[in-house]
Amino acid sequence: MQEGAPVVLGLDVGGSSVKHLLASARASLDTPPKPLDRGRHATPKSSPVEGLAAIASSLRGDADLERVVLSIPGLVDEAAGVVVRSTNIPALDGRPLGAQLSAELGIPVDVINDGHAAAVAEASWGAGAGVDDVFVLALGTGIAGAHVAHGQVVPGAHGSAGELGHITIEPEGSICSCGRRGCLETIIGAPALRRAWVAVGGTGGPEGLLAAHSAGDAAATVIVERASSALAEAILTLCALVDPGCIVIGGGLAQAPHQLVTLAERYVGERASFHRVPPIVPATLGEWAGANGTVLTALRRR
Repeated sequence: MQEGAPVVLGLDVGGSSVKHLLASARASLDTPPKPLDRGRHATPKSSPVEGLAAIASSLRGDADLERVVLSIPGLVDEAAGVVVRSTNIPALDGRPLGAQLSAELGIPVDVINDGHAAAVAEASWGAGAGVDDVFVLALGTGIAGAHVAHGQVVPGAHGSAGELGHITIEPEGSICSCGRRGCLETIIGAPALRRAWVAVGGTGGPEGLLAAHSAGDAAATVIVERASSALAEAILTLCALVDPGCIVIGGGLAQAPHQLVTLAERYVGERASFHRVPPIVPATLGEWAGANGTVLTALRRR
């Protein structure tokens, strides 16, 4: 790295690790920059602000660090740079993290939601590149979603738009972590799939379930078809309300061989009426989507 060269830093903060990407501040917004530095650190526990400041300071070296953007799992007031609540990192709850880190580092620091960061990256540099209106859906422990229009997340009036995991699919279904019954997350979230599979004697968690489904196991097929049917209904609702130009699906449960998604696509095609069903494509940036999104946000805001 050239001494004194202007750079931006993205930190994707998770429950156990912090992924970082350091990039030239002159990088193009059209394609992902070649990282000047890329790696991960343990997430600071006892004093997260000081720990994150130390990570940023160690990475800046002799470069002219112009801006830092962090992505945090949880509810974030992005305009104020405040972590409202983070279940995975409760030590950050209520902290004006942006202002505190900015004071430590002496440069602007922005804080954004991790799902928003990943969605912006997938829509701009990943599977949704070239499409103006993209909905990015992540299937994992929870079901996260974000609507990205013209490269920007559409957050809604209160910053909580895109929560597709909490639309009701089965009104009399299981109680969700949000307190309501029958949310999509209670059917196709990883814990829900694990519980359903264990209830019929299955082992190996969601991965074991999908492997058994591939092998033609009857019990696994019932569970996977129910989950895919629920996802299809959510996608049709999304098409009716948002009418995206592309739907990008990522997360651990959507990785190859894409059984859940492929079956859901079939159900969508069979059930669609007036809906304009857009291309449904797999995410391409993998576990580094969030880090890429923080760098992209830093480049746009510098």
